[in-house]
Amino acid sequence: MKFQVKEDTTLLNFVLSIFDQVSVSKAKKMIKYNCFSISGASIKSFEYMLHKGQTIDYQKYSGGRHIAREKRSILVLYEDQDILVTVKPCGVFATKAKDKKQEDLFGEVKNYVQKNQRNVNLRLIFAPDTFEAGVCLFTKNQYAYDVLSEQVDSIVLGLDAIVCKPLKHKNDKIKFFYTNKNNRWQISLKPEENAEENILQYTFVEDLSQGDETFSHIHIQQIGIKPYLTRAELSFMGNNLVGDMKFDHQMSKNQLKIFYSSISFVKPSNHRKVKIDCSLPKQFTLFNFPVYSTESTDENK
Repeated sequence: MKFQVKEDTTLLNFVLSIFDQVSVSKAKKMIKYNCFSISGASIKSFEYMLHKGQTIDYQKYSGGRHIAREKRSILVLYEDQDILVTVKPCGVFATKAKDKKQEDLFGEVKNYVQKNQRNVNLRLIFAPDTFEAGVCLFTKNQYAYDVLSEQVDSIVLGLDAIVCKPLKHKNDKIKFFYTNKNNRWQISLKPEENAEENILQYTFVEDLSQGDETFSHIHIQQIGIKPYLTRAELSFMGNNLVGDMKFDHQMSKNQLKIFYSSISFVKPSNHRKVKIDCSLPKQFTLFNFPVYSTESTDENK
């Protein structure tokens, strides 16, 4: 059975709208039981963002009861034979850190994938930093890894951020020139020898108040996988990310306010561009809470 999406919404809200007699808990089970897909890719997250005009395939669950008992600590946004997109909570390592016993996202994803598919060559293409949160992209075979590895400079990431101090312009597109020396960004507005060019493009979403201060929620488009560069550019502008101890060394009681809410790339299977969105966590605008944590993941199950 196919359904047409009439407006931008989360998968959970969409299921509740087309099955108006279904309870919230039942709708969540339908999603968890892998009843919904887009162009053959499984959609297993309540927070997956659907867009107007998309076609959703629905198939009644016909398996056993094992899924109801299955414990899963990862939130799978999107999955097909080549790729898997999930969400990394704040404070979780993307890969195993040396001399650390803490669980890592890669290990969790590998355990999940191997339950359903043998001989998986799982590789990580992109994940936010340890204290950042948001979408992560994994490949499940060598072919997909080779294809996506060639795209790292053209993958488009959507970032939601809360920044300090008033913005000079509500919406802007700024050309920066940067070099990376000893893993530190050197940024300028003027071309310099051996410097690369990067464009910071953002749109204003809303103002937020905390005590006597006013902050700005902005949405940023980042082209290419360049860890910390966007945060460094915001700091250069004088609009540090809230809670960013890496580029603003003043002590802050607020948690880091950045969330990678979307990722766009060309799929290895059909060479068509796909954009995968995740709705913003409820904790995003709460200044003394991480934007997405393991606790918030548990609440959504």
